[in-house]
Amino acid sequence: MQTCNFEKLVMFLDKQLDLDGKLDVLDHLDQCEICRDAIYHISRDRDADLFVYRPCKTEKVVSG
Repeated sequence: MQTCNFEKLVMFLDKQLDLDGKLDVLDHLDQCEICRDAIYHISRDRDADLFVYRPCKTEKVVSG
């Protein structure tokens, strides 16, 4: 993988790539800081264990 490819990063995370595809992505990640950041954020956002529910505090507004 010589150029950035968002779809291939997602396929890598979903374990949909063959061995050559995985190696291409890993080689690219070694060289590309942008894709390393992207794959970190994608995997973090998809990991339900890292999600912390914080209820939104709302106030009822009464118009008068």
